[in-house]
Amino acid sequence: MSEWRPDSDVSRINRNAGGDAVEISLELFRLLQAARQISELSDGAFDVSFRSAGTLWDFRKATVPEPEQIQQAIQHIDYRRLELVPPALDSEAGGQGKLPKARISHPNTSIGLGAIAKGYAVDRAAQLFRQAGFDAFSINAGGDLYVAGRKGEQLWKVGIQHPREHDRLLANLPASNLAVATSGDYERFFIHNGQRYSHIINPHTGYPANGCQSVTIMAERAFWADALATAVFVLGPSKGLALVENMNGVETLIVDDQGKVRMSSGFSPEAGPDAVQTPTVVAD
Repeated sequence: MSEWRPDSDVSRINRNAGGDAVEISLELFRLLQAARQISELSDGAFDVSFRSAGTLWDFRKATVPEPEQIQQAIQHIDYRRLELVPPALDSEAGGQGKLPKARISHPNTSIGLGAIAKGYAVDRAAQLFRQAGFDAFSINAGGDLYVAGRKGEQLWKVGIQHPREHDRLLANLPASNLAVATSGDYERFFIHNGQRYSHIINPHTGYPANGCQSVTIMAERAFWADALATAVFVLGPSKGLALVENMNGVETLIVDDQGKVRMSSGFSPEAGPDAVQTPTVVAD
């Protein structure tokens, strides 16, 4: 699922942009379907084709691309250009299923799964733990976390870090069978002419989103929490909160660009699984 490994399915899709569909794994096909659903729900605030502009930003060199470069790049961002072909039965192979396919309809559009793949990896790890017979465990992938069962006799505690005061927690959540994911402007960023530029790119503008300091999502699955954290961060506090309030089994804690904390109606800083009513966790 990496766009940096030349032999990955994602890289093959990108190399063939504007050409024929390429066969992909059923696993990737299902994740791309989920990504499209989140793009539709968020009106494109989450968009795997953000990479068309994201590659312009080099956070190690701390340079801002030219406005003309960004304006040209955002013309190529559109999740609807990623076309998915479901698997089908092959009558010549005795009814066995053919692999699904994917193609990008425009040659200058490319995709990247950085805002959803890590959450999916956490979900797959949790699945493997359960298949191995474990019912109590925690998985922390740095910003994406899942806890299952209990830690001894107690619920797991998931701390949500303050985006500006790294030794302070905004909340300490007792949790079980819950996923929590955090997107923030404080891990990968640079300051240029007094302005903070983070790695979370707004697909509509091509520039880093700037309405939030951090967004934490609690949801049933880690990949869902991962992608929604990005979507809400891009949407900003008001629209992002409205999105979450219209979704079942999802809660959020948002720190806006002024440092004000906003929470969805079902979120409690000391909420347990019964109050949150979701089964997965991630925080940074």
